[in-house]
This record gives sequence, C-alpha cells and structure tokens, in this order.
Amino acid sequence: MTQQQNKFNIDQLVDELKTAALSADAKAQVKSILEQIVKDPGWVAKSIPDYADDDVILFEDDLISIWHCRFPINLSVPAHDHQMVATIAVYQGAERNVLWTRNDSGAIEEKTELTVNAGDVLQLGPDAIHSVRSTDDIDSCAIHVYLGRLSTVKRSLFDTENGVVLPFDDANYQRLVCAEPA
Repeated sequence: MTQQQNKFNIDQLVDELKTAALSADAKAQVKSILEQIVKDPGWVAKSIPDYADDDVILFEDDLISIWHCRFPINLSVPAHDHQMVATIAVYQGAERNVLWTRNDSGAIEEKTELTVNAGDVLQLGPDAIHSVRSTDDIDSCAIHVYLGRLSTVKRSLFDTENGVVLPFDDANYQRLVCAEPA
C-alpha cells in the first residue's frame, strides 16, 4: 500500500498483513508493513474509519489477529501479556508503555518505560508484559497485529498494586483498568 493512493485503505492493509503472516519471516514482514503505513501517520488518521468501539477486531484466524485499538486520554490499561508476538503501529497520539519483567518469586517488576509516538512501531515478543496509557491530549490510536488468535489464547493480567496474577477476562480487565487524573 502506498501513499500515492489518495486514501488509506484498511481492507488492503488487512490483506497485506494476512499474506505476511504466511511467510517464513512473518514477524519482520508485519513490522515492515506497519512501518511503511505509519511513516505518515496523518495520512492514516485522516483516512481510517471512525470506529465506535475502542477495540475492534479487523481480522482474526489461527495465524494472525489484526485489531484497531484506541486508548482514551488518561485511561490506564493494566499490565498484561499476549502470549504471542505483538506489533503496534501508532498513528495518532502517543502510548506510554511500561515493560515489566518477572522476578525470581514470579512477581513482576517495572523494567523500563518507553513512549511510542504517532509514526512509531513497537514489537513485543511472546513473553512480554506491558501496561499502556495514552500520553497526549488526544486519544492514542494504533493498529495492533498479533501472530496468533488473540481472542482465544489463555492470557494474564497483572495486578501490580497487589502482586496478583489474574486470568485475562472482561471482569478482571474492567476491575484493573483505571482513569488517571489529567
């Protein structure tokens, strides 16, 4: 997909990512495609559909899950894992990602923090644990690509305040997600 087209085409992007998932170097191919797309994040932001929901599954099968994710201003997404490679291409706003690591007792500790700005791509390995918060004065929007079927894999949420690991389900997620003051 090139910017010479007048409008960003989400369906074409999904098709390109599905093809990339079939390749021997799927991880690198997915990242390359997403880097090309968000080179001009404004082009994507102007053209992408206005989704009503914060998380929209654009496509999913056993090889790849392609989501559109919006993180509203000042909303903190709790620490969680994906159990597969995740590639995040931000096209609007910015995400503050805190990366966590497990210590010898199995609890998690903050390892590092990084900001993923519009135009940036972050790739996480299958064992990565991260939490996310929008850092700008606008919602953060991104295309998230997972190399596997994200909606059915057994994942974890991490209650960092109480040191508890929980199954990733809607009830636990809603309990741990929080709005932070501006």
